[in-house]
Amino acid sequence: MGVTMPLVEITVPEGTLSEAAAGVLQQQVADSVLRAMELPRTEFFAAATWVYVREAAKGFATTGAGAPPGVLVVLTPLEGFLTPERNEALSVEVTRQVREATGPDTVVWLVVHEVPEGNWAVNGGLTRRAKIDEFVAEAARTA
Repeated sequence: MGVTMPLVEITVPEGTLSEAAAGVLQQQVADSVLRAMELPRTEFFAAATWVYVREAAKGFATTGAGAPPGVLVVLTPLEGFLTPERNEALSVEVTRQVREATGPDTVVWLVVHEVPEGNWAVNGGLTRRAKIDEFVAEAARTA
């Protein structure tokens, strides 16, 4: 069964985060994304939410000499979970989390690439909204 979603990729300048800070940021962002998508914070959904933190060469995301560091956060969820209002709230929350980890002057870009149903497969199985809804219902029954 292919139900690994959402995927979050955070790209930071090299040397910006310690390993511990990267781990905290990964967890905070994962929790924020699950809340924004209105998915329960269960063991299943925690394991299905993948957050990568990658380092890029120093200065990779500047707009010029002396510009503050930049962090790129790319969120790839299945289509239909996020509204513009949820995206805006998530942007504010993720920006706060990234700045807490990297510094108050960090420029934070959040890009959301929604994937239409039928275009996301994991281990050969398509991720389907109906299956995700079944897991949400099961979590509600056992809560």
